[in-house]
Amino acid sequence: MRVYAKLWLFFCGIKMNIKGAENIPYNRAFIICANHSSFIDIPCLYVIFQNYFVFTGKKEIEKWPLFKIFYTSGMNILVDRNNSGKYSIAFKRMMEVLEENIPLVIFPEGTISPISPSLCEFKTGAVSLAIHKKVPILPITFTTNWKRLQKGGFFKGKAGPGIAQVIIHPLIDTKELSKKDISLLNDRVKETISTPLYNLYTNT
Repeated sequence: MRVYAKLWLFFCGIKMNIKGAENIPYNRAFIICANHSSFIDIPCLYVIFQNYFVFTGKKEIEKWPLFKIFYTSGMNILVDRNNSGKYSIAFKRMMEVLEENIPLVIFPEGTISPISPSLCEFKTGAVSLAIHKKVPILPITFTTNWKRLQKGGFFKGKAGPGIAQVIIHPLIDTKELSKKDISLLNDRVKETISTPLYNLYTNT
């Protein structure tokens, strides 16, 4: 999958610029939370992380050509939001993945933001899971991916070659947190991810 991602980005003329790679932990479970601004966020994550990880995503991705391979391969978890029983099974599988010391990727926005580079509302599933399993969260900001291949790209949105800039923030620990801290932690993760975007694109 990593080779496929690198080739895919290469032939699209996209070069990655990664800042904060030293913040990536190894040999432990953690939850990767990133803003979702583009179809290329997924292959970018395969390039960033050298260790095995598991993606979570909505079941509709199975119908996306070119991109579905990233989600439907290996242990990746597809979530059917319209089926509570299947959602519960998917959530249980997420917990099992973390118990196996495997990093888990969750996009808190749930889908590609239609207002990129601004963020959509963050769902609380990622932080709830992190607190429940006492694993840290690794926030990631994709600052330029929305320019490379925006939702509705090629014909309706922004699309083109260039730099895919990534900022990997320091880990956010959850060991001392409980259910009552879910909202505050969700706000903290969102603020961490959104700050570089705010600094880059406000008043520009």
